[in-house]
Amino acid sequence: MKQPFLTINDNEKLEISDMDTDSVPVEFDVNADFDGSIREFANFMFDNNIITMMHSSTIDFSDEYGIEKMVLDSFFDSVRNYEVH
Repeated sequence: MKQPFLTINDNEKLEISDMDTDSVPVEFDVNADFDGSIREFANFMFDNNIITMMHSSTIDFSDEYGIEKMVLDSFFDSVRNYEVH
């Protein structure tokens, strides 16, 4: 994944897609499966060697798109601290 793009989709899920390809976006349900999504997101980042900043559109205004800012911040903090095995 060369240019990961992070957004919140119409289903109120965090979504990663590649700006360079027409690949199917990957969804993470932060609201309903917080712990599982942390593991999945961290593993996805590791497996795809995503270590740089992602482009984004809606996460700066996550409250308006169905994910509370506090939940999103906690999610990203947990992903940063998650140890991929």
